[in-house]
Amino acid sequence: MNPAHLRTFLAVQKHLNYTHAARELLLSQPAVSRQIRQLEFDLGVRLFEQIGKRLHLTDAGKTLLREASKLLGNLDRVREALLAHQEAHRGTLRIGASTTPGFYLLPPILGRFHRSRPEVEISYSVENSLRIEHALLQNEIDLGFVGTRLSNEDLLQEPVARDEIVFFASPSHPLAGRKRIELEVLSKEVWVTREKGSATRKLVDARLARARISLGQSVVLGCPEAVKALVTGGFGVSFLSIHGLKDDLDRGRVVQLSVPGWHVERTIYAVRHKDKHESPVLHSFLEAVKDAFRATQRG
Repeated sequence: MNPAHLRTFLAVQKHLNYTHAARELLLSQPAVSRQIRQLEFDLGVRLFEQIGKRLHLTDAGKTLLREASKLLGNLDRVREALLAHQEAHRGTLRIGASTTPGFYLLPPILGRFHRSRPEVEISYSVENSLRIEHALLQNEIDLGFVGTRLSNEDLLQEPVARDEIVFFASPSHPLAGRKRIELEVLSKEVWVTREKGSATRKLVDARLARARISLGQSVVLGCPEAVKALVTGGFGVSFLSIHGLKDDLDRGRVVQLSVPGWHVERTIYAVRHKDKHESPVLHSFLEAVKDAFRATQRG
């Protein structure tokens, strides 16, 4: 069923006159007649009948009249929804992030983006890197941010920021006052660590393995804020992103431990599926992220 033919039908039933309908539609009268005949052929019913000099709707025409406006209204709404994907200030955006970018880097950017584009519907989830990879492959999210390169070849990964992993403890911890702490000495402490699916944990484990050092007794937690809370309370030592510790270091709630030879940096990646269409909304958010991180690095 051609929507243009439905609009012609509505114009004819409004005027009950082909000539007047043609004038409203800016068509010729024969063109209007052809469209009505084609619509009747497509539906297999007569929509109008000529009685004397007057045009009347048939019962089938009356039924179509009740439905045609609803059909065209629904089509208009579908068209509006699809047009939203051509605009950077409307649409939907599903973001997923591993804990470091998810807790410490993206929230202020998301806040600014929402204020500048309030009509964009945003969903946001924070998971470990393995879960973000799965969500991207299953098209559960449009864009992911992780602190490690993912292995799947179907994912496009773009560097957007730098990060550093540092050791820290409570100011009351016995090691807090030392200017230099050997890695072997530190490894014998009680540790509060992230789970093994965490990109931060994987990076530190790999670095320690190269030094042939393993962690001693440890408490494993799934959330960096829980890690910080336990260490701040004086329980053990740990490692986290410098971005996640900045406020705590500034306020003296934790101290960074100086370990000779320990300098572990990593890249934060923006990741999307290679087959994912980069909508204007997705593109504008990605540019906002890059601009924010460039400004941070310049600062």
